Amino acid sequence: MNKLIKYLSFGLKNKTGVNFSGHRTVLSKGAGRSKRKFRLIDFTRLIQIPGIILRIEYDPNRSANIALVCYKNGFLSYIIAVNGMHENMFINNGFLTSGSVKELKDFDLGSFICCIELRKDFGAKISRSAGCFSVILSHNKKLNKVVIRLPSGEERLLKSSNTAVLGVVSNVNKKFKKKRKASDNLRLGKKPNVRGVAKNCVDHPHGGGRGKTSPLVLSSNFTRRVLKGVPSASGKQLNKRKIWVVKERRKK
Repeated sequence: MNKLIKYLSFGLKNKTGVNFSGHRTVLSKGAGRSKRKFRLIDFTRLIQIPGIILRIEYDPNRSANIALVCYKNGFLSYIIAVNGMHENMFINNGFLTSGSVKELKDFDLGSFICCIELRKDFGAKISRSAGCFSVILSHNKKLNKVVIRLPSGEERLLKSSNTAVLGVVSNVNKKFKKKRKASDNLRLGKKPNVRGVAKNCVDHPHGGGRGKTSPLVLSSNFTRRVLKGVPSASGKQLNKRKIWVVKERRKK
């Protein structure tokens, strides 16, 4: 078993889904989550000197694997592992290889990238889960923008100076893994969740003794405020988002 780096990790407190007065506020949370430590991940990747991957580790706090990197100056850090990374592999941002960090303008069209910055110098925010990647669609040199396709299918304009990592996030086969028993969810801190249709009308918008065959009226709470089909964001937020979105994500 790999020994955890102490100054790159700290303990997490289990959250049981209750507030300061002891009332349950989150119904599907708690149930004795297993102990774990949080690993400090380097999402900014500001160090531009070459390094070597000491080992690939499992991270209990995320779906992707992480890699422990030792840079030339002796600095250690955890990064999100890219598919194809292995022990004793060299990382050099000066070359366009898998796992290297570059600005969006330096990638070719059709490149698979991950760990993308949404805003400059704010760290990676997009495509960080296992098996996720985005695609470079076009470069606009006049506006200094790049059009990328996100994993959801949405196409968005981002600044050319934002950084990203070349490659696909590791642990690609995670989506094919199935939970064997109920305790797999309990150890993750997830309690069994009761369906809304099975509750009373005072407890859930879908509740009420109508049975399974009778038609369901429009979902609303006891104040009769409509809860479905109404945008939760304000007009200003929606308009600001539409400026950078070229194509909306595909609807299920």
